[in-house]
Amino acid sequence: MMNRVIAPLLAILLLAASPAGAALAPDAPVLVAAAKRKPVKRKPARPVSGSSQETAPAATPATSPPVTPDVTPPVSATQEPGSQGSAGSAGSTGTPDSTATQGSTSEPSLDFDLLTPEAEASKGLLDPNLQKDLETRRTMLKLHQGLGLAMAGGLTAATVLGQLQFNESFRGGGDNRTLLAWHRGVVIGTSVLFATVGTLGLLAPDPVERPFQWDTVTFHKIFMSLATAGMITQAILGILATHSYGEITEPKYATAHQVVGYATLGCVAAGIVTLTF
Repeated sequence: MMNRVIAPLLAILLLAASPAGAALAPDAPVLVAAAKRKPVKRKPARPVSGSSQETAPAATPATSPPVTPDVTPPVSATQEPGSQGSAGSAGSTGTPDSTATQGSTSEPSLDFDLLTPEAEASKGLLDPNLQKDLETRRTMLKLHQGLGLAMAGGLTAATVLGQLQFNESFRGGGDNRTLLAWHRGVVIGTSVLFATVGTLGLLAPDPVERPFQWDTVTFHKIFMSLATAGMITQAILGILATHSYGEITEPKYATAHQVVGYATLGCVAAGIVTLTF
Protein backbone atom coordinates (compact mmCIF):
# COMPACT_ATOMS: atom_id res chain seq x y z
CA MET A 1 0.00 0.00 0.00
CA MET A 2 2.78 2.44 0.86
CA ASN A 3 4.56 1.63 -2.36
CA ARG A 4 1.48 2.56 -4.36
CA VAL A 5 1.33 5.95 -2.71
CA ILE A 6 5.06 6.79 -2.65
CA ALA A 7 5.84 5.78 -6.22
CA PRO A 8 3.46 8.29 -7.81
CA LEU A 9 4.62 11.04 -5.49
CA LEU A 10 8.26 10.45 -6.42
CA ALA A 11 7.35 10.57 -10.09
CA ILE A 12 5.54 13.83 -9.64
CA LEU A 13 8.48 15.35 -7.76
CA LEU A 14 10.91 14.29 -10.48
CA LEU A 15 8.78 15.75 -13.20
CA ALA A 16 8.36 19.00 -11.30
CA ALA A 17 12.12 19.32 -10.75
CA SER A 18 12.99 18.85 -14.42
CA PRO A 19 12.38 21.63 -17.09
CA ALA A 20 10.06 19.33 -19.00
CA GLY A 21 8.14 18.86 -15.83
CA ALA A 22 7.81 22.60 -15.42
CA ALA A 23 6.24 22.77 -18.85
CA LEU A 24 3.94 19.96 -17.91
CA ALA A 25 3.15 21.37 -14.52
CA PRO A 26 -0.38 22.40 -15.47
CA ASP A 27 -1.03 18.80 -16.46
CA ALA A 28 0.17 17.41 -13.10
CA PRO A 29 -3.28 16.62 -11.83
CA VAL A 30 -3.88 14.61 -14.93
CA LEU A 31 -0.71 12.61 -14.25
CA VAL A 32 -1.73 12.11 -10.67
CA ALA A 33 -5.04 10.77 -11.78
CA ALA A 34 -3.28 8.50 -14.23
CA ALA A 35 -0.91 7.30 -11.51
CA LYS A 36 -3.78 6.34 -9.30
CA ARG A 37 -5.25 4.22 -12.05
CA LYS A 38 -2.08 2.39 -13.09
CA PRO A 39 1.51 2.77 -12.07
CA VAL A 40 3.70 3.54 -15.02
CA LYS A 41 7.46 3.52 -15.02
CA ARG A 42 8.78 6.65 -16.68
CA LYS A 43 12.26 7.32 -17.78
CA PRO A 44 13.84 10.39 -16.33
CA ALA A 45 13.73 13.28 -18.75
CA ARG A 46 16.97 14.40 -20.31
CA PRO A 47 18.10 17.63 -18.72
CA VAL A 48 18.26 20.62 -20.98
CA SER A 49 21.48 22.59 -20.97
CA GLY A 50 21.42 26.12 -19.64
CA SER A 51 22.84 27.65 -22.84
CA SER A 52 20.01 26.25 -24.87
CA GLN A 53 17.55 27.67 -22.37
CA GLU A 54 19.15 31.11 -22.62
CA THR A 55 19.39 31.16 -26.41
CA ALA A 56 16.03 29.56 -27.07
CA PRO A 57 13.75 32.20 -28.49
CA ALA A 58 10.78 33.03 -26.45
CA ALA A 59 7.60 31.68 -27.78
CA THR A 60 5.73 34.44 -29.45
CA PRO A 61 2.05 34.30 -29.83
CA ALA A 62 0.79 33.76 -33.31
CA THR A 63 0.22 37.11 -34.92
CA SER A 64 -3.10 37.58 -36.62
CA PRO A 65 -3.27 39.43 -39.93
CA PRO A 66 -3.85 43.21 -39.65
CA VAL A 67 -7.45 44.19 -39.75
CA THR A 68 -8.21 46.94 -42.24
CA PRO A 69 -11.10 49.27 -41.44
CA ASP A 70 -14.19 48.76 -43.52
CA VAL A 71 -14.02 52.08 -45.33
CA THR A 72 -15.33 52.46 -48.84
CA PRO A 73 -12.76 54.25 -51.08
CA PRO A 74 -13.93 57.58 -52.56
CA VAL A 75 -15.43 57.34 -56.01
CA SER A 76 -13.50 59.35 -58.58
CA ALA A 77 -15.43 61.98 -60.56
CA THR A 78 -13.72 60.89 -63.76
CA GLN A 79 -14.00 57.29 -64.87
CA GLU A 80 -11.04 55.41 -66.14
CA PRO A 81 -11.25 54.10 -69.70
CA GLY A 82 -11.26 50.49 -68.42
CA SER A 83 -13.90 51.12 -65.79
CA GLN A 84 -16.42 52.25 -68.39
CA GLY A 85 -16.38 48.85 -69.99
CA SER A 86 -16.74 47.04 -66.64
CA ALA A 87 -19.56 49.35 -65.60
CA GLY A 88 -21.32 48.74 -68.88
CA SER A 89 -21.00 44.96 -68.42
CA ALA A 90 -22.25 45.13 -64.83
CA GLY A 91 -25.52 46.77 -65.80
CA SER A 92 -27.06 49.19 -68.23
CA THR A 93 -28.96 51.18 -65.61
CA GLY A 94 -27.43 54.48 -64.47
CA THR A 95 -28.41 57.33 -62.24
CA PRO A 96 -28.85 60.92 -63.52
CA ASP A 97 -25.81 61.95 -61.48
CA SER A 98 -23.59 59.48 -63.29
CA THR A 99 -24.86 60.62 -66.72
CA ALA A 100 -24.35 64.24 -65.75
CA THR A 101 -20.81 63.45 -64.63
CA GLN A 102 -20.07 61.69 -67.91
CA GLY A 103 -21.47 64.64 -69.87
CA SER A 104 -19.41 67.14 -67.90
CA THR A 105 -16.21 65.17 -68.34
CA SER A 106 -16.63 64.77 -72.10
CA GLU A 107 -14.18 66.62 -74.30
CA PRO A 108 -15.27 70.14 -75.44
CA SER A 109 -16.18 70.66 -79.07
CA LEU A 110 -13.45 72.10 -81.29
CA ASP A 111 -15.95 73.58 -83.76
CA PHE A 112 -15.39 77.26 -83.12
CA ASP A 113 -14.23 80.24 -85.07
CA LEU A 114 -11.42 82.37 -83.75
CA LEU A 115 -12.12 85.10 -86.17
CA THR A 116 -15.17 87.37 -85.73
CA PRO A 117 -17.31 87.89 -88.87
CA GLU A 118 -16.53 91.12 -90.71
CA ALA A 119 -19.99 92.63 -90.17
CA GLU A 120 -19.75 92.15 -86.39
CA ALA A 121 -16.08 93.15 -86.19
CA SER A 122 -16.61 96.48 -87.99
CA LYS A 123 -19.86 97.25 -86.18
CA GLY A 124 -19.51 100.25 -83.91
CA LEU A 125 -15.99 101.16 -85.07
CA LEU A 126 -17.08 104.01 -87.36
CA ASP A 127 -18.80 107.20 -86.39
CA PRO A 128 -22.49 106.95 -87.42
CA ASN A 129 -22.32 110.28 -89.28
CA LEU A 130 -19.13 109.27 -91.05
CA GLN A 131 -20.59 105.92 -92.04
CA LYS A 132 -23.72 107.62 -93.36
CA ASP A 133 -21.65 110.04 -95.47
CA LEU A 134 -19.63 107.17 -96.91
CA GLU A 135 -22.78 105.27 -97.88
CA THR A 136 -24.24 108.41 -99.50
CA ARG A 137 -21.03 108.97 -101.43
CA ARG A 138 -21.02 105.38 -102.65
CA THR A 139 -24.61 105.65 -103.90
CA MET A 140 -24.05 108.98 -105.66
CA LEU A 141 -20.86 107.79 -107.35
CA LYS A 142 -22.63 104.70 -108.65
CA LEU A 143 -25.26 106.94 -110.23
CA HIS A 144 -22.46 109.19 -111.51
CA GLN A 145 -20.84 106.24 -113.23
CA GLY A 146 -24.01 104.84 -114.78
CA LEU A 147 -25.34 108.16 -116.02
CA GLY A 148 -21.86 109.09 -117.24
CA LEU A 149 -21.78 106.09 -119.57
CA ALA A 150 -25.24 107.03 -120.87
CA MET A 151 -24.07 110.61 -121.40
CA ALA A 152 -21.03 109.39 -123.36
CA GLY A 153 -23.32 107.36 -125.64
CA GLY A 154 -25.60 110.38 -126.17
CA LEU A 155 -22.62 112.64 -126.93
CA THR A 156 -21.36 110.14 -129.51
CA ALA A 157 -24.77 110.09 -131.20
CA ALA A 158 -24.95 113.90 -131.20
CA THR A 159 -21.48 114.10 -132.78
CA VAL A 160 -22.41 111.65 -135.54
CA LEU A 161 -25.66 113.50 -136.31
CA GLY A 162 -23.82 116.84 -136.31
CA GLN A 163 -21.22 115.52 -138.76
CA LEU A 164 -23.91 114.25 -141.13
CA GLN A 165 -25.76 117.56 -140.95
CA PHE A 166 -22.53 119.49 -141.57
CA ASN A 167 -21.90 117.44 -144.72
CA GLU A 168 -25.43 118.13 -145.97
CA SER A 169 -25.21 121.86 -145.32
CA PHE A 170 -21.67 122.84 -146.24
CA ARG A 171 -20.20 120.08 -148.40
CA GLY A 172 -22.47 119.92 -151.38
CA GLY A 173 -25.38 118.04 -149.86
CA GLY A 174 -28.01 120.43 -151.16
CA ASP A 175 -28.41 122.24 -147.83
CA ASN A 176 -30.79 119.66 -146.41
CA ARG A 177 -31.63 120.54 -142.77
CA THR A 178 -33.69 117.44 -141.90
CA LEU A 179 -31.11 116.08 -139.40
CA LEU A 180 -30.75 119.38 -137.61
CA ALA A 181 -33.78 118.77 -135.38
CA TRP A 182 -32.51 115.30 -134.40
CA HIS A 183 -29.08 116.72 -133.67
CA ARG A 184 -30.53 119.51 -131.51
CA GLY A 185 -32.76 117.09 -129.52
CA VAL A 186 -29.90 114.65 -128.78
CA VAL A 187 -27.64 117.54 -127.79
CA ILE A 188 -30.22 118.85 -125.31
CA GLY A 189 -30.67 115.40 -123.74
CA THR A 190 -26.92 114.84 -123.58
CA SER A 191 -26.39 118.25 -121.98
CA VAL A 192 -28.94 117.45 -119.27
CA LEU A 193 -27.20 114.14 -118.57
CA PHE A 194 -23.83 115.86 -118.55
CA ALA A 195 -25.00 118.42 -115.99
CA THR A 196 -26.54 115.68 -113.82
CA VAL A 197 -23.37 113.59 -113.92
CA GLY A 198 -21.22 116.58 -113.03
CA THR A 199 -23.53 117.59 -110.18
CA LEU A 200 -23.44 114.08 -108.67
CA GLY A 201 -19.65 114.03 -108.84
CA LEU A 202 -19.30 117.47 -107.22
CA LEU A 203 -21.92 117.03 -104.48
CA ALA A 204 -20.89 113.53 -103.41
CA PRO A 205 -19.69 113.92 -99.79
CA ASP A 206 -16.06 113.13 -99.12
CA PRO A 207 -15.64 112.86 -95.31
CA VAL A 208 -12.11 111.48 -95.56
CA GLU A 209 -9.43 114.09 -96.07
CA ARG A 210 -7.01 113.04 -98.79
CA PRO A 211 -3.79 114.79 -99.79
CA PHE A 212 -3.43 115.86 -103.40
CA GLN A 213 -1.73 113.35 -105.66
CA TRP A 214 -1.56 112.60 -109.35
CA ASP A 215 -3.75 109.55 -109.67
CA THR A 216 -6.52 108.34 -111.96
CA VAL A 217 -9.17 110.34 -110.09
CA THR A 218 -7.18 113.55 -110.61
CA PHE A 219 -6.82 112.92 -114.34
CA HIS A 220 -10.52 112.07 -114.57
CA LYS A 221 -11.40 115.43 -113.03
CA ILE A 222 -9.06 117.27 -115.43
CA PHE A 223 -10.54 115.60 -118.53
CA MET A 224 -14.11 116.12 -117.39
CA SER A 225 -13.38 119.78 -116.61
CA LEU A 226 -12.14 120.21 -120.20
CA ALA A 227 -15.25 118.39 -121.42
CA THR A 228 -17.43 120.77 -119.43
CA ALA A 229 -15.74 123.74 -121.08
CA GLY A 230 -16.24 122.07 -124.46
CA MET A 231 -19.95 121.50 -123.83
CA ILE A 232 -20.44 125.15 -122.96
CA THR A 233 -18.42 126.25 -125.99
CA GLN A 234 -20.40 123.97 -128.29
CA ALA A 235 -23.69 125.33 -127.04
CA ILE A 236 -22.55 128.94 -127.74
CA LEU A 237 -21.14 128.10 -131.19
CA GLY A 238 -24.26 126.12 -132.13
CA ILE A 239 -26.52 129.05 -131.26
CA LEU A 240 -24.33 131.47 -133.25
CA ALA A 241 -24.30 129.15 -136.27
CA THR A 242 -28.10 128.85 -136.21
CA HIS A 243 -28.60 132.62 -135.99
CA SER A 244 -26.09 133.16 -138.85
CA TYR A 245 -28.12 131.03 -141.28
CA GLY A 246 -27.42 132.14 -144.86
CA GLU A 247 -24.62 134.48 -143.87
CA ILE A 248 -20.94 134.22 -144.67
CA THR A 249 -20.05 133.59 -140.98
CA GLU A 250 -22.31 130.55 -140.70
CA PRO A 251 -19.75 128.03 -142.04
CA LYS A 252 -17.10 129.42 -139.68
CA TYR A 253 -19.31 128.96 -136.59
CA ALA A 254 -20.39 125.53 -137.80
CA THR A 255 -16.78 124.44 -138.37
CA ALA A 256 -15.70 125.66 -134.92
CA HIS A 257 -18.74 123.91 -133.43
CA GLN A 258 -17.68 120.67 -135.14
CA VAL A 259 -14.06 120.85 -133.95
CA VAL A 260 -15.03 121.61 -130.35
CA GLY A 261 -17.55 118.75 -130.50
CA TYR A 262 -14.87 116.22 -131.38
CA ALA A 263 -12.54 117.61 -128.70
CA THR A 264 -15.30 117.36 -126.11
CA LEU A 265 -16.04 113.77 -127.10
CA GLY A 266 -12.31 112.96 -126.80
CA CYS A 267 -12.10 114.49 -123.29
CA VAL A 268 -15.15 112.49 -122.15
CA ALA A 269 -13.65 109.27 -123.52
CA ALA A 270 -10.31 110.00 -121.82
CA GLY A 271 -12.09 110.65 -118.51
CA ILE A 272 -13.87 107.30 -118.72
CA VAL A 273 -10.71 105.43 -119.67
CA THR A 274 -8.71 106.82 -116.74
CA LEU A 275 -11.22 105.39 -114.25
CA THR A 276 -11.68 102.12 -116.12
CA PHE A 277 -8.03 101.25 -116.60
